[in-house]
Amino acid sequence: MASSSAPVLVFDEHCFHKKHNQQLFESYARRRKVIPEVGFNLNEDEYPQIMEQITLTGWRRLAAPRTSVSKLLVQEFYANTAVSDEEAAGRMSSLTRAL
Repeated sequence: MASSSAPVLVFDEHCFHKKHNQQLFESYARRRKVIPEVGFNLNEDEYPQIMEQITLTGWRRLAAPRTSVSKLLVQEFYANTAVSDEEAAGRMSSLTRAL
């Protein structure tokens, strides 16, 4: 009998919600390219009304996000947002019962 060379996946509860999220990460998300957001730059003298609103709402930091991120962290985030088919079916049945 031939032995399997596939490594045994140990569940990492610190990075993933459920085993299926980790499996999705290993089989799909890890191989995907991360495309960064397209930012914008407003000079202090441009669009004064927008700059005023950014200042009044305390959004200066939000309006100037980091330009570098961890590719691995982004991939883990998206893997953790996925739900299994069983979870999706359960949510749909709960929703239809509520209606």
